[in-house]
Amino acid sequence: MVKVEFTFDEENGVIIDKVTGERCFVLSKARLEQIFTRLTELFQSGAQVIIAEALKAAGKWYINEIPEHAKKDISTFLAAAVPRFKESGIGRIEIVEFNPEKSELQFKIWNNIFAEMYHDDSTYCFGVEAYVSGLIEQLTGVAPVIHKTKCLGKGDPYCEWHLTIPPPGEKEKT
Repeated sequence: MVKVEFTFDEENGVIIDKVTGERCFVLSKARLEQIFTRLTELFQSGAQVIIAEALKAAGKWYINEIPEHAKKDISTFLAAAVPRFKESGIGRIEIVEFNPEKSELQFKIWNNIFAEMYHDDSTYCFGVEAYVSGLIEQLTGVAPVIHKTKCLGKGDPYCEWHLTIPPPGEKEKT
């Protein structure tokens, strides 16, 4: 399991991620919401594309933090990744169902920080989808098909997604 663990260098005033060795800082939900709002003011509807692409790239980068043995098997990957996501403050992540034979995954996020932030009538849950999409695409080489079925921001007790990884070369059926 890859845990979120940090050290604080009091002399230099920096936080270091023990897993990656990278410098970090804490960003509150209110500040993140201000960043998203400002991006929207500057780029209007293009802001969602910018945010989604940034989070997708972050998901792809996350694969570098996972031990090599966990990248070879999706079950091992999930066991390593889910606790780290939860510990990062996104919310409590629960794998509801995983069917490796069909390459299907159903997961929930309780207290999803992205569902608690709004622009107009929309939440920023697309950020979770973008992050997971980048992560799975980097891990498998195939972009997943993700469908959100529940949303905390719309009154459900949690956010829930169904994810399918199509065979290479196959496109989503509509």
